[in-house]
Amino acid sequence: MRICGQQFRATYGSDTPASDLESYIQANFSAEQQNAEIGDPSAAVFLAMLDNRVIGYAHLMLDTVDRRSAFLNRIYVHTEWRGRGLAMALLKTVLHDAHQRGATRLELTVYERNARAIAFYERAGFVVTGNTIFAVGQDLQSDLVMEMKLAERPNS
Repeated sequence: MRICGQQFRATYGSDTPASDLESYIQANFSAEQQNAEIGDPSAAVFLAMLDNRVIGYAHLMLDTVDRRSAFLNRIYVHTEWRGRGLAMALLKTVLHDAHQRGATRLELTVYERNARAIAFYERAGFVVTGNTIFAVGQDLQSDLVMEMKLAERPNS
């Protein structure tokens, strides 16, 4: 899916050396990697489509050890569709799926310089719980760790 590499490049291109950016994109957004993510039974990939074109994408991963924890690995919205509610619609789909799978918490990481994404997640109810290092090639970047508690399902 081209959207992954395109949106990663659009979001991080000004803060990341080009060689590191391209190395990361090749390693993480190849067709083989995308197919593995789609085929993973402990994960879910959600697409927002318009005229046979992917305009939004979300990737949810359940913790295979602690089935009550889920991780929002990615949520990307094509630049021209930002600010129109598509990211929130994708996030609601992710939250519903995580809840249906029995998760009681959803975690994500977000680049500390991505103010727009941080504000979006805070509006959605996520809180900062820490920070971590995210490697883009050889470039080590600081990410915030954010978490949202999900309601427990009855009889869980």
